[in-house]
Amino acid sequence: MSMSWLRLVIACWQEHTLRTSVAAAGVAIAMGAFCSLISFNRGYERAVRSELDRLGAHVLVVPKGCPYDATSMALHGASWPCYLRQAYLQEVLSVPGIAAAAPVFMTALQVSNSLAVVYLGVDTNILALKRAWEITGHFPMAESAILIGAEVQAKQGWSLGQRVALPGLPGQFATVSGILGPTHGAEDGFIYLRLADAQRQFHHTNELTHILLRLADPDKLDQVVAQLRGCDAGLSMNVVPLAHVFLTLQWVVNSTRLLFACVALVALFVAGTGVSNTVMMSVAERTRELGMMRAIGASRAHVFALVWAETVQVCVLGAAAGQGAALLLRPAVGAWVRSKLSFVPYGALLQWDWGLAVAGLVSAVVLGSVAAFLPAWRAAQMPPVAAIRANELFG
Repeated sequence: MSMSWLRLVIACWQEHTLRTSVAAAGVAIAMGAFCSLISFNRGYERAVRSELDRLGAHVLVVPKGCPYDATSMALHGASWPCYLRQAYLQEVLSVPGIAAAAPVFMTALQVSNSLAVVYLGVDTNILALKRAWEITGHFPMAESAILIGAEVQAKQGWSLGQRVALPGLPGQFATVSGILGPTHGAEDGFIYLRLADAQRQFHHTNELTHILLRLADPDKLDQVVAQLRGCDAGLSMNVVPLAHVFLTLQWVVNSTRLLFACVALVALFVAGTGVSNTVMMSVAERTRELGMMRAIGASRAHVFALVWAETVQVCVLGAAAGQGAALLLRPAVGAWVRSKLSFVPYGALLQWDWGLAVAGLVSAVVLGSVAAFLPAWRAAQMPPVAAIRANELFG
């Protein structure tokens, strides 16, 4: 299409700026909601999978209660309402197919209104699961030695070998034996003690909050889980296969996503109908103008292309505005979604990429093409003489 035609399309927008802008705003709202929904689905799935992979375990053994709450606490750090007997660890280890088991004692202390500190008591078995860890110094081996996450080191300003006061534990000191490299997860904010030190410090001798298990063969997950649930301690603990947790969470999220997707599609349909109605009104008001174009040599294809270009222009500009707004509001939308979900993974919940932006613009072109068909076809079918004499499109 030549530049003169493009200028004509833009002039048509300027002639009815308010009405056309309202139609474009409808497309913007619908497209912004639709793209946010898709980016949330991608981001949530990626974040959950990343967190579970970072945990390094295939199975989580926790006290009786809601397994999803327990999984969230194990991932993000919290004070646990109930505990496992440490003796259960030996029964767990007796089950065939377990390559490594890491007992953990976790607790969280509220140091101030804005600062909470998470302590983890672990032993060297944790290193068999956290294979991606990079430690400057060494894992705590001596009494009153600690390993700190990168975020703790940045906030507290502690250095390797320094003797420090433990936050939330008045009169208690420890030596920083190691600094954990950034994991870009909740682990960056944890303080790690020896398991025995944590149990003694928090007065829960011979008790654990959870046990992390890595299997020799992940394909035998169901068999190992069945044996764990059937052992002598099986009735006193919850055995949570993390792969099943991921699938369950995805099922819940996908169900919600389907509902919102239907709402977004209805919004796109309504927006497309609004655009079509706006263009139809514009065509009706320009009957004489279009008839004159036909009379001086414009073909039906030219008239059709003009109306089609006007409609697609409205949809594409509206979609671009909606995507821009969705991109700018992504942190706020992510924070709102985070406040509504029961299980929230660490990191950004809305993942945006250029492929999504291109797909949104292509969808806008398709929407505009569908919305443009009826008004463009009616405009192209007008006889030149009749159109010049008519006062309205449908006479």
